[in-house]
Amino acid sequence: MPLLDWLTGAHRSRPGEGQGAAPHPASATDWPFPFPPPGRAKPSPPDAIPPGIAYRWPFRPLEGPPLPSRGVPAPVSLADFKRELSGWCDDAGVISIDDPALAHERAEILWVYPHTRSLVCMIGEENKAAMQSRYLPSANNELYRCEERLWEMGRRTVKYVNALGGEGLTTTIGWPQEVGQRWADKIWPLSHKLVAQAAGLGVIGLSRNFLHRKFGAYCLIDTVLTNLEWPACDAPVAWNPCLQCNLCVASCPTEAIKPDGDFDFFACYNHTYRDSIPGFLDLVRDLSERSRRAFKQRWSDNEIAALWQAMAFKVEYRCFNCVATCPAEIEDAFHAERDVRRRYLDETLKPLTHTRAVEDEQFVIDSPSMREKHRIPPGEWRTPIDRRSRSAAGVRLVSLRRIRTQSVDAMMRWMPQYFRPYEACGLAFTTQFLLTGEGGGAWAMRVADERCEVRPGTIERPDLTVRMPALLFLALHRGEASAAWALVSGRIRLRGRRRLFLLGRSGFGACAGSGRGDPTSYRAAAGWLRLRGARGGRGPRVRRLPVHVRRSAPAGLSSRASGADRPGPRRPRRAPAAARPRTDIPGRATSPDTREPGCWRDCRGRGR
Repeated sequence: MPLLDWLTGAHRSRPGEGQGAAPHPASATDWPFPFPPPGRAKPSPPDAIPPGIAYRWPFRPLEGPPLPSRGVPAPVSLADFKRELSGWCDDAGVISIDDPALAHERAEILWVYPHTRSLVCMIGEENKAAMQSRYLPSANNELYRCEERLWEMGRRTVKYVNALGGEGLTTTIGWPQEVGQRWADKIWPLSHKLVAQAAGLGVIGLSRNFLHRKFGAYCLIDTVLTNLEWPACDAPVAWNPCLQCNLCVASCPTEAIKPDGDFDFFACYNHTYRDSIPGFLDLVRDLSERSRRAFKQRWSDNEIAALWQAMAFKVEYRCFNCVATCPAEIEDAFHAERDVRRRYLDETLKPLTHTRAVEDEQFVIDSPSMREKHRIPPGEWRTPIDRRSRSAAGVRLVSLRRIRTQSVDAMMRWMPQYFRPYEACGLAFTTQFLLTGEGGGAWAMRVADERCEVRPGTIERPDLTVRMPALLFLALHRGEASAAWALVSGRIRLRGRRRLFLLGRSGFGACAGSGRGDPTSYRAAAGWLRLRGARGGRGPRVRRLPVHVRRSAPAGLSSRASGADRPGPRRPRRAPAAARPRTDIPGRATSPDTREPGCWRDCRGRGR
């Protein structure tokens, strides 16, 4: 489908258009990146999906009429104001709340401070030697010390604003955020990096870090909201240090940074922030859902100790390679002098890359491709622990189902991040989701060029149309329902190229694990689609389902759907096999009770 048709074909859902849902908030596709994309521009077809530079969407719209503004004209010029701030800030810039870069967050900023007229961006420099250390506690400690200095900068800036007759407040640099109210969604009201780039302090690089003109990647940002107004504010600078370096791409242990401009947020998040929210949620879920034996297989002592340290002290980030290997602050010397470049590669890039990618434990999103790459069979969640080594080297798989959203709207906005491009090689299709009931609506998804794009609304002539209850869609995403039984019972209705339903789900990592009560999910779904196709697509009322579906049918499945009321001889139920170690996996003996249910090979197009 041409890109122009795709852009003009999708329109906003309205109540009464068959779904009965209220209009949805603007999606990330409605707010393109407001600056030139980082890196070297690459030609692409006109109908290609652009890389996601920064996913932007509003979260909290203002309710009711806005409060009257109490803007105060600044009694000093902008140059004098910034000169005074240089006494305690490493660098500073000022922009107006009406800056186009903040259009998607303007209502949220006014929700935080209703009288905001200007935003003062403050820069805190980090110690480069500490951030480049292979000893992670040094880098983490420097990060938190810089945050403390930024808090003091913000306090002194607010005091100076008060002395000028204005008011203001500081936002948060990192934690705490509105996790209790917004998880898992946009938990911050203000994007500091966009403010800093709009104020001309630097640019957002290929690694998604902010690159300062003087400090490079070794800096942190905080923002003060104030009611002071200036007739003119700072403007962005024309600077692009990410033209030919790509050191962040080479040093990233999770391969989250792509040279074409894409960024795999969940790959970075599940590894770097492992000792934060994702690890804690994973631990709690395993304690409540897993047996003692399964828990011991999934969790090692060093993982549990790292979580204790994060809760007792502060979050310990597991990787800073994209910061530590970036030469933006020495850009001219790095590209002009060969000795500088060679020394930087030998003394910084190679040691850090080896430490983070080889010696440290890797947390990888569970998918068939990753299991095949790291030789992890079904039922296992990590590579064998080397008891002879003093390091924690190895690979630990993390399920995407543990990152749960609370609403369908949030799930749809995050769909491009859930998408696994290495599971969707060669796929190109469009899907129309028609979700009924509470929280429902219409969304259009497009997959092409190993990228995914989702926008609210409907399109003409989609390759696949999926109709289901909105709460069922959320339950499938959370691993609490079975796609196979929903197909059999008719709760999911497909129209068009039905097999794309299975292929599309595998592209989002959904077939790596298994949901509760879903022992043969993908094999059963594939068999159901074959039977439906043989009968001309007349729905889930088939004459007789495959035997592996009938044997494992849950209690909620009707007898008619399972074929129990059909006359004729039935095959007797096979006696359960005796519990004995498996030997079909080379070099590993696995008991039947530790096998992960589900079809690992079938969802990659092999087997039956």
